[in-house]
Amino acid sequence: MIDIAKRLEILKLHSDPVWGSPYWIEFFSKSTLTIEAVAEHPLIMPAMDPEVLRNSPLERFIPKKVIQEQPYLITGETSGFSGKPIMTVFSEPEFETGFVTPFLQRAMEVDFPVRGKWLWAGPSGPHIVGKAIRAILKTAGGFDPFTLDFDPRWYKRLPENSMSRERYFKHIEEQLFAIINTQKVDVLFSTPPVIRMLTEKMAEPERHAIRGVHYGGISTDYSEYQHFKAAFPNAVHLNGYGNSLFGVFLEASFEPDGIEYSTASERVELELVKNNSAAITKVAVGETGQVMLSRYDESFMIINMLERDIAVKTVNGIRNPHPEEKYKQVKVLY
Repeated sequence: MIDIAKRLEILKLHSDPVWGSPYWIEFFSKSTLTIEAVAEHPLIMPAMDPEVLRNSPLERFIPKKVIQEQPYLITGETSGFSGKPIMTVFSEPEFETGFVTPFLQRAMEVDFPVRGKWLWAGPSGPHIVGKAIRAILKTAGGFDPFTLDFDPRWYKRLPENSMSRERYFKHIEEQLFAIINTQKVDVLFSTPPVIRMLTEKMAEPERHAIRGVHYGGISTDYSEYQHFKAAFPNAVHLNGYGNSLFGVFLEASFEPDGIEYSTASERVELELVKNNSAAITKVAVGETGQVMLSRYDESFMIINMLERDIAVKTVNGIRNPHPEEKYKQVKVLY
């Protein structure tokens, strides 16, 4: 839970009539809610409509104070799996806190080999994950990752079981093995379908040489995760949950009923809620609710944005986040 004083500080900045962000200046000028009340009880705010973000220029949400100071702002877009992609920005410290520090802290706890030679197969842009992995390795030291660009938006548009989709995936496979067959690779980072293909086609000595596997893109179930662990028996395995709007939460544990993610953060609040016409209410530990995220950053503020995922509330976070309509093939990271 973010400190009330921190919430109030960010609310004051974004609602300031002179230096605030146009969207939030307008919102609070028309609302009967005070920023003090919102800081103390954020659930009194209505759920934020993502269409506002989808159809507005970034400058509508960035405080005029931030724009005048002209810091370097890092852009990123959501995947577009649940609609038109949404763009946002982060200051460099916010980006570090949202994407780099959480990974490095969890990696240290589980002895993930961050300074190994990484093979990264995923989008270089406009998703933020490509920027995040490079920032992680720049901070940790060592090699920039071996990289190939895998565009999930284009892959998703190709008809399922079509020749075009098969040819695109074969293109990814060929690039992967061009690296694997010539370079020493310690860490794999990609989506479960790509990792699954590697479990089938990498030779046993190559698989046993892998010391870390990081998963993004879509979720995996218990049996598949156990298969991955068996295929790469000498690796530390680590999942993440989040997106380009907010940041990432790292895997805390994995049990038959799903992955648990720790959701502690200095700048993002993740709540599981019931949303009805009367009010938004939190669920209790052990209950299932809809994921709702709020972000309190100087560069960008989002309050009470409902995600399509549902999850089970745990003492330290959430377990098994997934869309209500299906369990697998879920966009879960960056």
